[in-house]
Amino acid sequence: MADTNPHASAAPVEGDGVSYSGIVWFVVILAVTTLVCQGLMFVLLKTFKYQATVAEVSPVAAVTEHTSTEGRVYPTVTSIGSTSAQPKLLVNEPLNLKAFREHEHEVLTTYGWTDKSAGVVRIPIDRAKDLLIERGLPVRGAEPAKDAKPVKEVKK
Repeated sequence: MADTNPHASAAPVEGDGVSYSGIVWFVVILAVTTLVCQGLMFVLLKTFKYQATVAEVSPVAAVTEHTSTEGRVYPTVTSIGSTSAQPKLLVNEPLNLKAFREHEHEVLTTYGWTDKSAGVVRIPIDRAKDLLIERGLPVRGAEPAKDAKPVKEVKK
């Protein structure tokens, strides 16, 4: 009679060499360790929150509401506990930025003295552009314009 089992005469098959039980144990240990760490962090943060509500805040660390119009804390106080000057802390940066932009806008859009003793003035930027378009840029070697004033030469 013929043998109907085809695998009986074949050589035994070698395993793939992977320890599946090791992988399963690694995943279980990793999951347990993660959960334990999360639990410890939860307890730690709750403890910190409890301590923060119970403890009194130091008067030095307390947030102050004393600000001046320029955004500084106590602008008249130059030192605390010593005679040396201390830096004045900025507490309202948007206010300072707004003041800076307003000043720059005023400088760019109004007439004014830059150096009164030397006779140097500033003109609005739009007027300066119009004058530049009207008079043109100086070109080297070109004849000066009829209505242009001569430039003083600097002696070396």
